Amino acid sequence: MNKKDNNSEETILRQKAIRALGMNPLKYESQLSETNLMKVILELEIHQVELEMQNEELLIAKSATHEASEKYTELYDFAPSGYFTLSKEGEIIELNLRGANMLGKERSHLQKSQFGFFITDDTKPIFNKFLKTVFNSKTAINCVVNMLSEENIHKEVLLNGVITKKGSQCLVIVVDISEHLMINAIQKKADNL
Repeated sequence: MNKKDNNSEETILRQKAIRALGMNPLKYESQLSETNLMKVILELEIHQVELEMQNEELLIAKSATHEASEKYTELYDFAPSGYFTLSKEGEIIELNLRGANMLGKERSHLQKSQFGFFITDDTKPIFNKFLKTVFNSKTAINCVVNMLSEENIHKEVLLNGVITKKGSQCLVIVVDISEHLMINAIQKKADNL
């Protein structure tokens, strides 16, 4: 921001302040003695420095907030696991990019969808029990279900869920364990040969 813009903003802000006070500054200037005027000027200078210091603190806080937001985005959105926030009814309230990728759809299209729609029919009872148990428990609950992606590819996933502090939502981490299980099966076959 250049000096001209800054002066213009200060003028506008000053005019707003005068209107908010409903006063005429010229009326008060003639009633002050020189000593009182000097005291008022000193007080105003002190307040100006205080405001400048507060402004610096606000800028530092804004910068820290921005850094924290970037860190949150990096941790949440780019995590290797899917993160979902679900309602008691299993509705997707929030999810990260990996979670959307696991389901094969855009994140915006998944919010307010039922998470259960992506669970295969044979493991849906396991998911329903998991969801109910999460909301009735104070500890983390795990289960393994089969999930369908948009291409109807079955993946075995580990769900790890915990209720939020307010108790109206649960946080679920979804980890694709299909590859891990396949490697274990191949190793078992190799060991039996």
